[in-house]
Amino acid sequence: MLPASPDVRPRSLHRRAPHFGLAAALIGLYTIGAGVWSATFGAVELYRTPLIGYDPPFEIIAGLLLLLLSFRIRQRRSLAWLFSLPVPMLTGAIAILSPNVFSISTTVLSAGLVAAIYPYRAGFYVGSPTSAEGVQLLLLVASLISVLFGTVGSRWLGAQFNPPIQTWGESLYFTVVMISTIGAAYLPQTDAARWFVVLLVLVGVGTFLSAIVVLFVAFLERRLAGVGERLERAQMHELDEHVIVCGVTPEAQATAHALREAGIRLVVIAPEAGPIEHLRQDGFRCHVGDPSSEEELRLVRIDRARSLVVAQVSDAATLLTVITARSLAPTARIVAVAAAESNQPKLRRAGATEVVGVVRVAAQLICDAALATGERTIFPKANPPSH
Repeated sequence: MLPASPDVRPRSLHRRAPHFGLAAALIGLYTIGAGVWSATFGAVELYRTPLIGYDPPFEIIAGLLLLLLSFRIRQRRSLAWLFSLPVPMLTGAIAILSPNVFSISTTVLSAGLVAAIYPYRAGFYVGSPTSAEGVQLLLLVASLISVLFGTVGSRWLGAQFNPPIQTWGESLYFTVVMISTIGAAYLPQTDAARWFVVLLVLVGVGTFLSAIVVLFVAFLERRLAGVGERLERAQMHELDEHVIVCGVTPEAQATAHALREAGIRLVVIAPEAGPIEHLRQDGFRCHVGDPSSEEELRLVRIDRARSLVVAQVSDAATLLTVITARSLAPTARIVAVAAAESNQPKLRRAGATEVVGVVRVAAQLICDAALATGERTIFPKANPPSH
C-alpha cells in the first residue's frame, strides 16, 4: 500500500474540524460540570494519596479553555492546536491529586481529544499565533493561570493568613482582589505566605492588567466603530442635491477638491479604506464601500444626488458602477472617467451621460497651452525671474 501524501490530512481536516470543535465544546462543558460537582458535593476517591481532599479547580480552568478553543478549532486556527495542549496537563494534575471518577474521566476525554487532533495538526494553518487574536488568547490563558496559581497557593497556605483562608471561595476572593490591586483583609503571618503574596502581585497584576487592556480596548474599539458607523449613516440620510464621487484615484480626488472649492456638497465612496481615511481627515464626507453595490449607493442617497462622478482604478470597475447607478437613478447625470479611449463607447452605452477620456483631455490642454498666444490659458503665469 502506498503511503498517503503529506497534504491528505490537512485537507481532510476541513471536514473533521467541525466535529473536533463540537467535541471540544462538549468535553469542556462536561469538565466544568465535573469540577463544580466535585467541589460542591465531593466524589468518591478511587485510591488514597497523600493529597486526598486537596482539590484545586483545575477542571474548571481546563473546561473554560476548551470552550474558548472549540470555536477556533472549527475555524482551523493555528493557535487552537497550540493552546489545546495544556488541557490534559491540567486535568491530569487534578486526577493525580484527587483520583475519582470525574477527574480520571475528564483526563481521558481531554487526552483523547488532543490525540485525535494530533495527526491533523498541520491542517491548523489559519491565522498566526502572534496575531492580535493570538495575543488576546495568550493573555486570557495567562490570566486564568495567574488566578489558578493564586487560588491554589492561598488555599495551600491558608492557615498562615489572618484570618485563615479555609475555603475555595475565600481563596478565589483573595486572589481576585490581590491581582486587581484592591487589597484583601487576609494578612500573611509567615515568611512563606509573604513571599507568596509578593510573587502573586508581581505575576498576577501585570498579566491581569494587560489582559484587561488588550481585551477591553478591542471591545471599546468595536463599540466606537459601531457608533461611528451609525453617525455616518445619520449624516448620509441628510444628503440632498449632492455629488457622489466614486473612487479615490487621482482624478477622483482632484474632482472632490474642485467640487469643495466650488461650494458643492459631495460624498466620496470607495472600497479603499486608507485613502478614504486620508480624505476624511481632510474634511471630506466619505464612506468605505463598493460603489458598484446597490446597497452602498442607496446608503449615500443616490436617489437624491444631482450627479455622479465615476473615476475608479479600472474601466471595468467604472463600467460596473455606471450600470448599477443608472439602474438606481434613471434620470441622474453620470460622468464617467475612462482610462482607455476604446472603452468610452461602452461607458456611454452603459448609461453614462458624459465620458471623459483622461489622456485626450490632458493632450488637448497641453496643446492649448503650447499654442496659446493670448491670455486664454488654464495654467497660472509664472513670475518673471528677478535679476
